[in-house]
Amino acid sequence: MIVRWPSIALALGLVAVLCLPARARATRSLAGQLNLHNDRWDAVQVEVRVGTAGSCELNTEAWVRTLHMGQTWAVVATVPVCWRSGAAPGGTASTTTWTAWQRPALAPGPVVDAEL
Repeated sequence: MIVRWPSIALALGLVAVLCLPARARATRSLAGQLNLHNDRWDAVQVEVRVGTAGSCELNTEAWVRTLHMGQTWAVVATVPVCWRSGAAPGGTASTTTWTAWQRPALAPGPVVDAEL
């Protein structure tokens, strides 16, 4: 399902990666949203996995993205979301040593913000 707002939306299976204006975020209540903010590093690798597996490593829907300073990755999902970042920002995805997995509780409607 693709949500159509006056912005960009990309649907990926059980997850939508969205760039929504603030007023649109406030009206959406069908899924939980995790905003991953990079306000600290020039660039940092972030991995997101979604699914219902007890261990984040077992979830097969996965994406890696480089977030540059000031960027936010908005992950909207109806299933649990796991994320981790590069332990030494500035590396590439193929050489990244990762931090421990984070699995914030997402409920329908609320927005969870996480600083990298």
